Amino acid sequence: MLPVVDDLDYARGRVADLGARFGVTFIKDVSAEEALTRMGALPGTVQVRDNSPGYAAALSAGRWTLVVDPDGGTGGDHVLLEAVSAGTEAVSVFRDASAAPRFTYARDGVTTVAFDPSYPSPELTWGAEPELLRHLMQALGLREPAGEDDETWRDPEAKSLVLAQRLTNARVPADALTRPRLSARLEPWFVGGVRPGDLLSRGLRTAPLLKAAAKATPELRRAIAADHLRRLASDLGLTGAPGLDAVLDGTATAITPDSPLGRQVLTWLAEPARYGAFTTALRGFLDPDPTVALRAALRPGHDPDAVLATLTGHHQ
Repeated sequence: MLPVVDDLDYARGRVADLGARFGVTFIKDVSAEEALTRMGALPGTVQVRDNSPGYAAALSAGRWTLVVDPDGGTGGDHVLLEAVSAGTEAVSVFRDASAAPRFTYARDGVTTVAFDPSYPSPELTWGAEPELLRHLMQALGLREPAGEDDETWRDPEAKSLVLAQRLTNARVPADALTRPRLSARLEPWFVGGVRPGDLLSRGLRTAPLLKAAAKATPELRRAIAADHLRRLASDLGLTGAPGLDAVLDGTATAITPDSPLGRQVLTWLAEPARYGAFTTALRGFLDPDPTVALRAALRPGHDPDAVLATLTGHHQ
């Protein structure tokens, strides 16, 4: 018997069970362990356990695996979902009582459809195929209000959950977090890509710098990025962190959570007020595109005139 996926009252119940902040991610044709790994499961934390704060649980539902994250942040990250969907499909419903909810559908590394379920207007729906789910959204009441008395804004997360269940034919079980499940602590820093907000923005002040960077060699762009990260590390007292020089020199191109530098990154991530700008810049530096690496490294603060002089000096 196929699961009942269209029951809005049932979806309301699951939203109530999961609480004020959560993420539910559906991933096609992967095991529970692989689903957790794709979402950034830290080595040594993957095991069957009862519902525990700070851990995301995975459960199989036909061809799909559901990852239920009670903390929710991973489910609302479209960049992470793109990485998760490589070679398959992924659907995510995110709720945060203090922020806008999100629905995202990604296929093979590309966001297909994404929108705010509390105000899913066509103008604000984005992705490679923004109209792909429009007929289903309309049927579920996921549309912008037609007037002041139109209460389409109600139950946005429950409606999104029904939409996700229709797409996957997999239902979130009532006991998703009340029985032992394979679970893990997630840290998407190690698996997600660069977010647009992580990069030096384009503006009047930065336009000459970015124009000069476009003319520079890839080697020069990456060298300037590395030099700036070294200065940031020095300012924070992080010079000599194990493995950091290898990453900045280009002899290491990735950081795994169980490496010496990865373990150090985990301690930095635990203090975002102090190290957040550095870890964000370091994550961007790992991108294979040297322009992305440069824009990530320069965002935390830089002397644009000095950087511009370095770039233009090599053009002459």
